[in-house]
Amino acid sequence: MKINHLPTFEVTLPLSKDVVKFRPFVMKEEKLLLMAAESKDEKDVFHAIDSAVRGCTFDKVSCDSHSMVDVQYLFLQIRGKSVGEELEYNLICGECSSKTPGFLNLEEIKVKEVQGHSNKVSISNDVVVTMKYPKVKHLAVLSQEDSDIEKVYDVVAECIETIQTSEEVFSLDNSSLKDMREFVDNLTAAQFEKIQKFFGTMPAIRHTIEFNCKGCGKINQIVLDDIVNFFG
Repeated sequence: MKINHLPTFEVTLPLSKDVVKFRPFVMKEEKLLLMAAESKDEKDVFHAIDSAVRGCTFDKVSCDSHSMVDVQYLFLQIRGKSVGEELEYNLICGECSSKTPGFLNLEEIKVKEVQGHSNKVSISNDVVVTMKYPKVKHLAVLSQEDSDIEKVYDVVAECIETIQTSEEVFSLDNSSLKDMREFVDNLTAAQFEKIQKFFGTMPAIRHTIEFNCKGCGKINQIVLDDIVNFFG
């Protein structure tokens, strides 16, 4: 039996600007999130987050429908309304590995933007590429320095929205992913670097925690910039 007794909230997603209604987690979602956290398997974590976000937004948002940053931001909003805005952490010293208790207020987490960033990349005098922001499934590829270059090129191709020349506009609506990948393969190093800049400067959820280790006194800085960092 279901009884509609849950409060609903509204949030504007930072990149898409979609206004989304959401409810807090229910116990079945809390259980799934807890099991994923205990497994420490990234795939389990992403599956749990996707399932929770879908349920809490009444199937309006998912890891497939929205960008990585929008899903991250929304997940934090849902988590804050479900179990409280404060996260408790054990912060590990980089010098002596001692643990120091710490707290993080989710309301302090903001989307960081780089001045001058644009999703329109001019790669030549007559070719402009409009990029889409990557989704959660692209996170593992983009976040690893040693990722397979072929997988990186696949992500770039999937994130191309349109290619505009002086004569016509190509998009995934009228072109195949294979065509987009061929376009990426035929970029010069200088042109590809311009697209890399898009990914390097795109808005991101990032938060820095500074603490003094209780074991050795060293001042540590920890940067949280992965959805998994805010999962606990």
